[in-house]
Amino acid sequence: MKLYTAQQIRDWDKFTIKNEPIKSIDLMERAAGKLTDWYLENCGGYEDVSIFCGIGNNGGDGLVMARLLSNEQFDVKVFIVHFGENPSPDFTENLERLPKKIDCVHIKESADIPELNKETVIVDCIFGSGISRPPKGITLDVITKINKSNNPVISVDIASGLYTDHYSTHFNSIVEADITLTLEVPKLSMLFPENEKNVGELHILKIGLDKEYAKTVDSNFYFTTSQTAEKIYKPRKRFDHKGKFGHVLLVGGSKGMIGAVQLATRSALRSGAGKTSVIVPSCGYEILQATCPEAMCIADPSRNHIVASTLLKPYTAIGIGPGIGKHEQTKKAIRSIIEDAEKPIVLDADALNLLSENSDWWEMIPENSILTPHVGEFERLADIHFINSFDRLEAASKMAQDRKVIIILKGANTAVCLPNGEIHFNSTGNPGLAKGGSGDALLGLITGLLGQKYNSMEAAILGVYIHGKAGDYAAQNMSIESVTTSDVIDHIGKVFLGF
Repeated sequence: MKLYTAQQIRDWDKFTIKNEPIKSIDLMERAAGKLTDWYLENCGGYEDVSIFCGIGNNGGDGLVMARLLSNEQFDVKVFIVHFGENPSPDFTENLERLPKKIDCVHIKESADIPELNKETVIVDCIFGSGISRPPKGITLDVITKINKSNNPVISVDIASGLYTDHYSTHFNSIVEADITLTLEVPKLSMLFPENEKNVGELHILKIGLDKEYAKTVDSNFYFTTSQTAEKIYKPRKRFDHKGKFGHVLLVGGSKGMIGAVQLATRSALRSGAGKTSVIVPSCGYEILQATCPEAMCIADPSRNHIVASTLLKPYTAIGIGPGIGKHEQTKKAIRSIIEDAEKPIVLDADALNLLSENSDWWEMIPENSILTPHVGEFERLADIHFINSFDRLEAASKMAQDRKVIIILKGANTAVCLPNGEIHFNSTGNPGLAKGGSGDALLGLITGLLGQKYNSMEAAILGVYIHGKAGDYAAQNMSIESVTTSDVIDHIGKVFLGF
């Protein structure tokens, strides 16, 4: 699913109006119908509704929603926030259509702002996705009033005051939404942690914008959905055999950190890899043999950490990093493996930390290799601390393009940054994944997919999606708080069943 700038979204509306064809006011009616249907299905027990409308088309959506809810016998009040002198034509027409039984208050100065019933649900339709400067004056006063209330707040399309596609610094003048009902596609700003309190629970409502538009416009931003993952997934044929699904090698572990590579190994096995081998210090040999009998275990000559390289030719993919530590001998061994690699490899954890301390290694990393840093690891790679997520993402994308690698910047809505400049945000996952071992499972899963002849882009995007979805299934059964990485790995198979 492509993501769009504010201007592209406006153009999409125009494209739909021209090519469907449909009148703009009828498109507004259709959008508001979807909003109303969602409200009736999910909030039908909350019959006291206060809708705050601006004088643009977002406000027009609110007016239609007010009319439709009133027809369903809801107690609806409308508050018009006059932030300018030129209402949109569709807003004006829908204001004229508003039934007389609906209380309609015009807010032009602070004294007009009402005291809200504590039982009312606030629907925010003041500004849409086109806002380009911070709210001020009467609009700021209304937003402040809404945020100080303890009422539930639903924002239509985007929280009023939040920029669509760039960083917002005016946090005190943005509606703090409990729920956002965004139209057709998420907006870029909704995927960053700084805006969590302005987005709340995100729901995407399809309103039937013209599907041909995506073919006419370019975007570097994508949102990975189940449909995306299903297109990447390669189903197996009846007469396939293990030789068709690769032989992956995992390199990891050190004294006290064998669990990390054990989790990575279990995840690689669940990925469907034909054969899985793992190199561990000899202190981990019996552990791996006992807990992962399906994997072939190679004991390093050293008891406590990895010191030896190995021949790489037999392996279709190599994942390095879980629990390896940064011992000087380990550093030499990992350098040797990277130097000998002729195919894309996957790097995580201390493999990334070693890379950040040895910048000359970059020249040895094969093109289209996959790096999976969390925020701290990425900032060590970039050798800079970023003030906000927008700047961090931009730096990750630039690194991916300059170094010709894939950077998976982990977090909520994990971003997969490709060498061609595309950024794919993930739609799955929950805070239950924010635990030790989660990254190790991701490395094993992606390495396993890469070894099965998924290309690097496919392995990265699909691996991140499956990892997050397995976490969602685990949380449904275990609760977000109680999910362990082992639970996530155990639910990988359920994700594959859904394809």
